[in-house]
Amino acid sequence: MKNICTLEEFLSFLKVSCGFGFDTDKHCFGDRIKLQKYVYMAMRMGLEPKEQLDYSMYIRGPYSSDLADIYFNQESWRRPLFDRDGFDAHKFISTVGYRDTRWLEVACSILYIYRDSLARYTELTDVEAVYEELRLLKDFTKNEVSDVYIELREKGLLVLISN
Repeated sequence: MKNICTLEEFLSFLKVSCGFGFDTDKHCFGDRIKLQKYVYMAMRMGLEPKEQLDYSMYIRGPYSSDLADIYFNQESWRRPLFDRDGFDAHKFISTVGYRDTRWLEVACSILYIYRDSLARYTELTDVEAVYEELRLLKDFTKNEVSDVYIELREKGLLVLISN
């Protein structure tokens, strides 16, 4: 049997492991951004959505309108959403726990460029190439991208997926 969780259960995990309390009534903009980034990072660490959660690059990094539809409809919070069997919670906590929104935006944007965008079909094999691609989309500094890139590489998250 699969280890399935709901959005509500994932939010409880985030509260305990990252100190992230999603305001269920107000859905403030900052909370929505962080939730988008936490889910994106968790998916890159093995959390498998049971529903389509397509992400595309947005103003503040990767964004899923599918996920937004779910968190704006509180009745959806209790339906099975994620398979946790392959999720590395320890790696998630050590990588993402208690990070600020800017770090999450940079990290998710790097992963999106590196793994999910059309750019992955090119030779984006180093931080310079990733920075040059991001520079066209975001206002991240070279140092921000470099520092986060190194952390993600050390955690084994910058591995190209074969098609």
